[in-house]
Amino acid sequence: MKSIYSKFIIGLFICTGLSTSLFAQMTVTGRVVDQTNSQPIVGATLQVSGTTRGATANDKGQFQLNVSQGEQVQISAVGYQTQTVGISANTRTLTVELESSNTELNEVIVSGYSAPQTIQRIPGAVGLVTSRDIQRTNGIHLQNFVNLIPGVKVEMRTVAAGNRIVIRGYGNQTNFNGVGYKAYLNDIPLTDGDGTTFLDDVDFTTLGRVEVLKGPGSSAYGNAIGGVVNFYTERAPIGKTSISQQVLAGSYGLFRTNTSIKTGSDNTSLNINYGHQQYDGFRLHGTSKKDFVSITSDTYLSAKRSMSLFVGYTNSYDLLSGQVDSVNLRVHPDTAEVAYLGNNANIKTESARMGMSHNYQFTDRFSNKTTLFVGGQIIDQPFAAGVNKTNKVKFGGRSVFAYANESSPLRPTVSVGAEFLKNFNYAKSYGLSNNVLGALRSDLEIQAMQYSIFAQAALQIAPKLTLSAGAGLNYVEYGIVDMRAATPAYVNVSGYDLFKPILSPRGALAYQVTNDVSVYASVSQGYSAPATNQVVIAQTGLVNYNLRPELGTSYEIGSKGSLLNKALSYEIAYFTMAVTDKLIPQNFPATASQPAYTLTTNAGKVQHNGLELAVQYAHRPATGAVSLIRPFVSYTYSDFYYKEYRSDNNGDAKTINYTGKKESGIAPNLLNAGIDVEVRPGFYLNGTLMYVDKMPITLANDHFAQAYTLVNGKLGYRSALGSHFNLDVYVGSDNMLSSTYSSLVFLNLPNPPNNRPLFFNPAPKITFYSGAVLKYTF
Repeated sequence: MKSIYSKFIIGLFICTGLSTSLFAQMTVTGRVVDQTNSQPIVGATLQVSGTTRGATANDKGQFQLNVSQGEQVQISAVGYQTQTVGISANTRTLTVELESSNTELNEVIVSGYSAPQTIQRIPGAVGLVTSRDIQRTNGIHLQNFVNLIPGVKVEMRTVAAGNRIVIRGYGNQTNFNGVGYKAYLNDIPLTDGDGTTFLDDVDFTTLGRVEVLKGPGSSAYGNAIGGVVNFYTERAPIGKTSISQQVLAGSYGLFRTNTSIKTGSDNTSLNINYGHQQYDGFRLHGTSKKDFVSITSDTYLSAKRSMSLFVGYTNSYDLLSGQVDSVNLRVHPDTAEVAYLGNNANIKTESARMGMSHNYQFTDRFSNKTTLFVGGQIIDQPFAAGVNKTNKVKFGGRSVFAYANESSPLRPTVSVGAEFLKNFNYAKSYGLSNNVLGALRSDLEIQAMQYSIFAQAALQIAPKLTLSAGAGLNYVEYGIVDMRAATPAYVNVSGYDLFKPILSPRGALAYQVTNDVSVYASVSQGYSAPATNQVVIAQTGLVNYNLRPELGTSYEIGSKGSLLNKALSYEIAYFTMAVTDKLIPQNFPATASQPAYTLTTNAGKVQHNGLELAVQYAHRPATGAVSLIRPFVSYTYSDFYYKEYRSDNNGDAKTINYTGKKESGIAPNLLNAGIDVEVRPGFYLNGTLMYVDKMPITLANDHFAQAYTLVNGKLGYRSALGSHFNLDVYVGSDNMLSSTYSSLVFLNLPNPPNNRPLFFNPAPKITFYSGAVLKYTF
């Protein structure tokens, strides 16, 4: 009996020792970073499930935690979605990437002017769209989620193309593409060297975040008087592998698929996505077809180094219906212009881009981020009076060195950097009538280049007061080679133009009232250089050498914060900006000898006064079926008018004075509101409302676009199916009130004989869609 008892005791000790060896605690080190921009999330908490063991990330996002094999660790931070990570036997280092939520947005880390930091601590107005905000819609149309940002309005020429973004009145100065702001995709410049931004080759369904810096950003980004838009694609989660398939179908033949493969180890991730989209459109001659391929990868090479890569390819074909007058906008919005039909007007685009970013942390306080990219586009565009064929090649880079010392009483941050961007555009223009090719009108090789050097610094000059200042020295130059030989009837327009270097300063004061509330005041200058289509008049073969960049000085005050234990977030900003040397388009109708064309001149001063407000409240019941009720509202007031504004600089009897008139294309009042509801079993409901005020659309304010209201809604169910599958199914509707409106208005057109100019690009009435996303995680 004693022998049996002894063996039992010995066996118990052996089992206990074996159990201890199997589940012994080990020390795991790592860091917690923002999934979008890899910035450290200071103060993130890590908690081992079912225990009291935990850790907090330091000011570099680093942590050290005692865990055992098989345990689960929950990682959370204010402004981010909580993530759970399993610990394996081989886990010794761990990189945790947190995705921003759509609540407590002021705590999310975004790109700033001197260095990435939380929205609340940036002394300027910042708009943010997270992945949850994008999921509120079908994800296809940019305006459905970006328009919720006060001071920002996205417009579309067709159901699937011709996007342009208007920020504080900048972006709609031409009727094609966007100007006056800078746009980036994963830090790769989308804006061309001449300042125009073409968005038709961006797959909006792959976006994970959109950040908008509102107001002049020229001190750090160059040609950006209106602001800066940063697009970021979805990243693959570190340490997980999944395959997902999305299928969406809707009104007017809408069909969209996304096939994604995401895989990652503890320090690497790879996301490959193929998207196909087709749309019959609700207007005659409005079909669209697009194919997208994108590859995004991130690698943490060491504690000090990381690299990211983006490769994208787009092939799109969009038929153009043309514009209609105010009568047909109401009565026959599905019609098309006869000239567009006759020439089979369309935009055919094939585009590819590749960019690579490298982050290196030299010391705890000194770092560098460098991005290099190359891209190209082939654009074939027949239109009402001709056809343009353009081949673009562009390349460049951006490098920023940053220093930050959080341990110093002054908490200094300094950044010094440079950006370079160059385009080679090979552009030909031909006559076209009833789809029969005519004579060569222009054959130009255009080199557009912009480059800048900039520096930003910030000091905490008092316990709660921070002073920041910076400036950028910006250069823009164009080289034009006319490939047509000079003849008695034609003058060769080859030439070169270097605009005078522009110094753009920015200064700001920020006061931290409490840990959750801040106020700021800033003054900044910005510029917008003439685009190549304003310098080169392809229809007439002339070069406009007398143009100067627009210059603007902006004064802004604002406040951002969170109240009621961070449940209520708000942002309010008032700005006033005076713009000089405003570029004014003069539209000339077609004649027997030449097609219609636009001549631009510096003949204006414009005053922009605006108020922007955004408020959201997130109620998260601890018990019950409802897990989230989130109402939100944003409002924009724009008092924009022509301070001194003329049709030209001639000063003769034909010169028209528009001084005192409201600026065309800007609605005085914009209101957005909505609500998100989530139920614990997995159901969710999203609803938004957008009101756009009546606005003038001509310089003389004698034609207007009428006010309209849009109501959109989406109902869905998302849930895990077992341990590997996740399902999201939904139905939705846009423009539920069947409002009549134009998705993009052509501005400042000359009046035809019947006084019914073709301003409007009608948008569809009520539409419906449904879709599903099925994801399998290995």
